[in-house]
Formats: sequence, structure tokens, C-alpha cells
Amino acid sequence: MTDFQAHIPIPRQLWLRDRCIAVETQFQKSIGRGTFVTRFLPLLVILALAYWNRIQTPPRVAGWIAVPVTAAAFYFALLVLSHRFHDIGQSGANLLQIVLPVFVWLWVGGDLMAKLPPRLWIGTAAVLAVWPVIVILRLCLQRGTQTQAA
Repeated sequence: MTDFQAHIPIPRQLWLRDRCIAVETQFQKSIGRGTFVTRFLPLLVILALAYWNRIQTPPRVAGWIAVPVTAAAFYFALLVLSHRFHDIGQSGANLLQIVLPVFVWLWVGGDLMAKLPPRLWIGTAAVLAVWPVIVILRLCLQRGTQTQAA
């Protein structure tokens, strides 16, 4: 027997290797408009329900359940959005078009409303509410630049 023995991988190792390669090459394929919608809408519903749960007194779902589910849904939503931005030939940095207005609307909005005159606040709130919707609709409707199918 030699000092060097060939390592024969077990099926689990082969599966893990295939998954790692799939993650590394996922952005070489287009997910398409229909797939984007079917992946993103359930995540959007989970995030909306998580926000609704947070503003309830008392919350309907305990925090130890809601926080991990919300964090996972947020991560997957960012992943799907980033993939779709890549499909239409744009950078994933365009996620800021969605994340920043939503952040300002949800967490900074009350402070802004107290400091700004009502007319200015209403205009700001309208832009913050409508812009992410426009970007998401564009992702749903715009054709991808790649010709490969997933």
C-alpha cells in the first residue's frame, strides 16, 4: 500500500460538490419573468405578513419564530431580486432602489413626518411608496438580455 491512496467520494460529498458548482454558476442562466414572479411573490407575502405581525399588539407569532423566518425570506428575496437584475443586464447594486425607500418608509418615516411640513411629507411618502413598486414591476415585465433558459 502506498502513502497516497485515492479518495473515493461518498454520494453526499458528490451532491455537496454539485450544489457548490450550481451556486457558483447560477448567474450564468436566466430565470425569466415567470420564474421571477413565482419565486418573489411568496417571499414578498412573507415579508408583508412579518411587518404586519410586528405592528400587532401583542404579535400574533412569537419573535423566536418570526425573526428567523423573516431573515431567511429577506435574504432569499434579495437573492431573487439580484438574480433578476443580472438577467436584465444590470448590477445587483440596483437593489438599493428597493431597499433604501422601503427602509426609509418603514423605519425613518415617523421621524420624517414630524420634521417636515405636511405637503413635503406627502410628496416624499408617495415617492418612497411608489418607486420600489415601479422597479419590481419593471423586473416582472422587462425581457432579459440573455438567451439561455434556466
